[in-house]
This record gives sequence, structure tokens and C-alpha cells, in this order.
Amino acid sequence: MGNLNEKMMTFLILLIYYLYAESEASVIIVLVSFILFFVSDVFKTTYIGYFSVIIMFMLLILDTHFVYFIPGAIYVLLQLVGPYSIVGFIPLFLLSEWVLLIFSVLLMYLSFLSLKLERRTKENRNMRDQLTEDNIRLRAQRNELMKNHEKDIYLAGLNERNRIARDMHDALGHSLSSSILLIESLQFVNDEAELKQSLKMLQDRLKTGMNDIRHSIHHLYDTSIDIEARIEQYLSDMENFETHFVFDVNREFKQEEKIDILAIVRESLTNITKHSNGDEISVIIKEHPKYLTMTIKDNGTSEAVPNKGMGIQTMKEVVMKYGGVLNTFNDQGFTVHAIFYKEGAN
Repeated sequence: MGNLNEKMMTFLILLIYYLYAESEASVIIVLVSFILFFVSDVFKTTYIGYFSVIIMFMLLILDTHFVYFIPGAIYVLLQLVGPYSIVGFIPLFLLSEWVLLIFSVLLMYLSFLSLKLERRTKENRNMRDQLTEDNIRLRAQRNELMKNHEKDIYLAGLNERNRIARDMHDALGHSLSSSILLIESLQFVNDEAELKQSLKMLQDRLKTGMNDIRHSIHHLYDTSIDIEARIEQYLSDMENFETHFVFDVNREFKQEEKIDILAIVRESLTNITKHSNGDEISVIIKEHPKYLTMTIKDNGTSEAVPNKGMGIQTMKEVVMKYGGVLNTFNDQGFTVHAIFYKEGAN
């Protein structure tokens, strides 16, 4: 019962005091007291603890020299019944063992502090475990939200393409069909004025069809994501920084890849805006035979941007989707370096 180191220290102090106070110390008393003091730690049961305390007080009736180890019994009793262990002070009071009585009071106080600390430690551990579980749950929910977000983007793009296809079919089909009918009717027009009027009508219809096509193509262009242009737009918003951008990539990205790459760039630039005290930003994306590299760096002090947190962890998880790796380090500023393996992306 109780902390083993505390019990060893308590027994050692009691033994030293016993040897100091008694000129003819008994080895049997020491051994019996030692066994009764630590027997509960061997069997680790509450009943053995109660049994050892009862035996100690019964031995005190047979031989008062056991009083030197009664504080040990009080310590065991304290672990079992708490404040009610104060009844163990009675023998010390009756035998006028004031030193042992004071030591027992001090021991009880220290034990209460130890128990309080142990409870607080247990509460902190439980709180830490709960926070870990909540963190895992939040990550799972965040990943689910990201998937739903990507799905919504895909469905929105699909719906937009379908809408543009319908618009082109309705508007352009109507313009072309009416223009064809008008051209056929021109074969039977002999009057020059009527011919000019019909040609003017044909021209207007063809212009209307062309405008409809341009409008649809413009909307289709808006739904596509141009990584290079989007990153340039992000950097143009960094008004307090001098920016350098290198985009050396020839491959076509999938929609999901575009979203993930832009998310990393946006998160890195957000961190720089919040934490960096530098004035330069470099974004370098290069294509290699088997992988892509992305480097986002500022020239702030090494302590400017923290290299831990949910933002960095999120970026690492995004890169891991492609079998890649993301590292952050300080090299005359804070650097985010990511490697995307093409095999993982495929």
C-alpha cells in the first residue's frame, strides 16, 4: 500500500530512531515489523493490509518495543482508511512517545500531499488521454470535411459543365438552325433591299451565337484551376513582402492535386503573414523525373514561425496522401519543403 519509495524511507527512519533509542535492539522486532510493513506490497490486496496493521497493534500489546514501528502501521492504515487512521495515534499518546507522535503527524501530512499529487497526476493523465481522443476525433472529422469539400468542388464543376453544355446546345443550336433556314431562304430572294436585310439578320444571329459561345467558354474557364495563376494571385496579396516565384512543371494536375497543392501554399503563406518578421518570400515548385518538389521560404528570424501545430500537421498529412514527405526547418528563415512522388499521386 502506498508508494514503495516512501515506505522504504519511512521504515529506514524508524529503524534508525529505534537503534538510537534502544541500547539493546531486537533483530526479531525489526524483521517482524519489516515483514508486516511490506507484506501488503507483496500480495497487493487490501485484506492483507488490514491484517498486517491488526497484527502490529496486537504485537504492541505483547511487547511495547514495537511502538517504534507503529508510525509504519499508521502509514499503511492511512492508505486504507484515510483520515480515520488517526486512531493509530492512541498507543503513541498512551505510551508518551512524543517524538514518534510528531513524526506520525508529519508523515500523515506528507502522505496527504503525496496522495493529492497522485490524484492530480491521474487527473492530468486522464485529461491528456481525453484531449488525445478529442484530437483524433477532430482530425477524423476534419478529414471527412476535406473529402466532402473536394466532393462538393467536383460536383459543382460537373454541374457547371452540364449547365454550359445545355446553354451551348440551346443558344448555339437555335442560332445556327435559324441561320441555316435563313440562308436557304436567300436562294429565292431577288430584291436587293430584301437581300441586304436578310444578310443583316443573318449577321446578327451569327454574332449572337458567337457571344453565347464566348460566354459559355468564359464560365468554363472560370471553373478550372490554374495553379500557377492562383499562386501568383496569392503572392500578389502579400503586399508587405518581396516575392519570388518559380513554377517549372509540365505535367497536368488532377483536380484533387491542385486543391492540395494550393492548400499547402495558402497555409504556408498564412503562417508567414502571422509569424514572420521577414520581408521576402520564395515559392519554388519544380518537376523531377519521379517527384515534384515544393519549397516555400521566408527570410525572417529562425524563431519567427513555429514548426509545430495543426497547420503543419495538416500539410504533412496532405503530402502523405501521395507517399511524400514534408519537412520544416530554419535556414536563415523558416522553410517548408515538400516532396510529392508521382507514383503516389498516380
